[in-house]
Amino acid sequence: MTRVKNAIPVGLHLILLWPAVLWLAWMALFQINFLYPLDYRLLNIPATIETYAPQNRHGKQNFIETNANEHARLFSAITKAINNEGSGLSELHYFSPDGRDLGVFLTVDEVTHLTDVSRVVDIGKDIGVLALLAWLILLGFTLWRKKPLPSLRSFATGTALSLLIAGISVFAIGPMRVFNSFHRSVFPANHPWFFYYQDSLMTTFMQAPNLFGLIVIWWLITACAFLLILWGTAKALTTIRAAQQR
Repeated sequence: MTRVKNAIPVGLHLILLWPAVLWLAWMALFQINFLYPLDYRLLNIPATIETYAPQNRHGKQNFIETNANEHARLFSAITKAINNEGSGLSELHYFSPDGRDLGVFLTVDEVTHLTDVSRVVDIGKDIGVLALLAWLILLGFTLWRKKPLPSLRSFATGTALSLLIAGISVFAIGPMRVFNSFHRSVFPANHPWFFYYQDSLMTTFMQAPNLFGLIVIWWLITACAFLLILWGTAKALTTIRAAQQR
């Protein structure tokens, strides 16, 4: 019974903190372009572009003329757009190193998909903000009632178990199956979300879905960092509060 009572506050904090830190981590990674230049090297994306850009079936074989700086700029422009309701996606052009306009980057279907992504991002932001506010209220209530926070050990154990269960579930189901099921459940049934490399410069220069897997790793690492920061701050506040009451 005691373990169950101890698990309840830990679970409540984790339920509120995880959406909050995922939102904070997303916003932090957005500021540094989701580490795209690093991902670019780790995945050897230039080789993917060299292979598939000449095979593009929409007359955009000239993408092969672009360079790493242009790829990073395009990725940054897309991430900015999906964090701003998809604004500017249809007007996005790609350029050669000498500044020559090579054409419109995204197809109509890609713009539709990325606009859908922007709606999901907006929902995620709303959930993250509400979760953070709810956790701050919970923390304030805890300080006001002079109640102790769960121990660092119990919180760390709860966090580790949550990540372990999530990880085992994903690998048991299959990462690609989870990826596909997620897309089918959150995007309109008549909106395209799967693109062959030969049909999509977007998919090619992102080396999808491999890039998304790396981004998830950075996202989780950053979220865990924010989790430690918020929990450490909360523990420090409760310690200060307790000292003031003596």
